[in-house]
Amino acid sequence: MNNNSGIRRVAESEWGLVYRQARARLQARGAAALTLTMVSSCLVLLFAAIDKFPSGAAFVSKIGVVRATEPWDVALLRLPLSIFVPAIHLPCWTALVMVGLTFGIAELTLGPWRTLAVGFTCSLVGTYYARFGISQPPGHLFHLPAEFAQVRDTGPSAAVVGLGLMVAWRFGARWTALGVVLLTTVTTVLDPELAGYEHMAALVTAGLLLLTDGVARRLAARSAHGSAALAPQLR
Repeated sequence: MNNNSGIRRVAESEWGLVYRQARARLQARGAAALTLTMVSSCLVLLFAAIDKFPSGAAFVSKIGVVRATEPWDVALLRLPLSIFVPAIHLPCWTALVMVGLTFGIAELTLGPWRTLAVGFTCSLVGTYYARFGISQPPGHLFHLPAEFAQVRDTGPSAAVVGLGLMVAWRFGARWTALGVVLLTTVTTVLDPELAGYEHMAALVTAGLLLLTDGVARRLAARSAHGSAALAPQLR
């Protein structure tokens, strides 16, 4: 009993705020609160199914596959759909679980538009970093191997990493946020592929977004406090 109580206290301390926020949004809006997550999951399944056929793979490549060798305007047009296109070494069901879990929690806590904005921004920065790193000479701090230019740059993982850090830190799950950072870093060190470096870029992006959000919230709170203090003097 004591062990169960201890586990509940730890869970409440780490994820209580996330749980309450998600439950309140779900109770208020029902299944509609997960519209973005359901659409995203369906896109993952759809592209995975189409990609299994030769003609389908060519179609998917044309509308949703990004490579660093392609012009930047083409990459930008394909980037929104590339998030849902199967990634190298990432099975469809793994991608589906990642999207369903992370996008779902993010949508219930951050809201659909902020979830979409954070996920897209993290993917965009990761894609940009791939091009930037490949263009740098060997020995440069941000250099990436030239062979990465031909790698198929698709999948939801950069968005998932960024959203995972954003939600965990924003709602007080500090140990979970630390776990996301450590797991991403260790995985990239042990298996230095393009996806790993893009995940690191997504972490940095999410961190900067959190910093900006924190500053904006403090300024808003200070402004509200100042207005409340001034109100009695104006009466």
